This record gives sequence, structure tokens and C-alpha cells, in this order.
Amino acid sequence: MTATHPSPFPATQWTLLAASCRADDPEERRRSLEELCHAYWYPLYVFARRQGGTREDAEDLTQGFFQYVLEKNLFAAASQELGKLRTFLLTVFQRYIGDARARDRALKRGGGIALVSLDWREGEERYANEPADPLTPEALFDRSWAMSLLARTLEELGRSEGAAGRGAQFAVLEPFLNAAAVADGNYEAAANSLGMNGDAVRKAVSRLRRRFRDGLRQQIAATLENPDEARIDEELLALKQALREAH
Repeated sequence: MTATHPSPFPATQWTLLAASCRADDPEERRRSLEELCHAYWYPLYVFARRQGGTREDAEDLTQGFFQYVLEKNLFAAASQELGKLRTFLLTVFQRYIGDARARDRALKRGGGIALVSLDWREGEERYANEPADPLTPEALFDRSWAMSLLARTLEELGRSEGAAGRGAQFAVLEPFLNAAAVADGNYEAAANSLGMNGDAVRKAVSRLRRRFRDGLRQQIAATLENPDEARIDEELLALKQALREAH
């Protein structure tokens, strides 16, 4: 990118997180890390579980990891040459697990203050539905990361459609975002439900799919340092591959 062609993407999560972690205000650092924790705790949790840890071990390691990152302020000194938030988190988490196991440094249940409240029951229910195939912990982490980005994209799109007064329409058309699951007959049912004709429904679905694709690219861009179209395409391809390997 050059000065005459600025990035079409906003400041990334990676950039904002690093900047906030260099701030003097500890509450600002905590809030930034809480947001990161809410967004990406599950891929780390599932990585710990797939490595053979119990539910309790995975909970302790995941919660302890974010506490460790906050205490050590790792993002302030992070080398963004890694380029991907996904790569950085997994690399540091693997190192943390090794240290915790070698020196028994994992937080024991009740032994520390929780950084943020997380729905561990939901996490274990999701883990129970993960592929039974012997995916490596790294492959399952990548798959879970991809699923988290898809979920965040869908959530943001639904919020945006609701704010624009199209919440009811979105609720009916949301299933069409999975093109493989749509049969022609579904369009007629949706048209009847919404009081629209078939062509109008198809146009609305096309618009939603386009917005979803754009939103997903924005979500991916937010996890990259200095994102451009080529880097986003590369990461998108990697995440699509991760999803395919799980089937």
C-alpha cells in the first residue's frame, strides 16, 4: 500500500490491541483484552481439550492464559511481523501451556481472579459436537477460529440489518446465506412469508450474501497486520481449507 492508495480497511484489532496495551491506563488494557477473550477464547479452549486436557484443565489454561497475557502485557511488545493474530495467539498459548505443565503454573480452580466471565458449559457442549476425526489440535484450532469469524460476521450483519429496519426480513432470509442448503422451493416459501415476489427475494438474498462476504473479509482484515486484498485472500483460503479438513 502507498500513501496515494490508503487501506480500505479500518484499524485492525491487532493494531488497536497493541496500541491499547501500550497505554498507561490499565483499565483500557483490560477492556481490550476482555474483547479479545470474548471473541477468541473458544479456539484456544478447544486446542487445549484436543491436546488431551480435561474440561477443567482447558478452562484453567484458557482463563489463565488471558490473565497471563494481561499481567505480562505481551501485546505491547508483540512483534507484529507474525502478521496474523491467529498465529500469534496460538504460538503464545502453546508456549504458555508448556510453561504451565513444566512448572505447574496453570491457575488452579479458585486460585485466581477470573479475567472475564465465559460460558464454559457452552464451550464443552460445542466441543462435544466437534468432528470425531483425529484432527490435530492445531487443525481444530484453525477450524474453530474460522467458525468464530463466521459467527461474528453473521452477528454483525444481523445487527446491521436490524438497525436498518430489516430485522424481520433477515430472520427469514438468514438460512439462504448457506447457499449449499438452499433449494429453489425455499424462495417461494420465503416470498410468501415476507409478502414479496420471488425476484425480490432473490435480489434480497443476493444483497445479503454480498454483504456477508464483505463482512467476512472485514473480520479477517481485523486480525491481520497491514491487511491488503492479497493477504486477506491468503487467510480466507487457509480458513476455508481448515473447514474442509474437518469434513
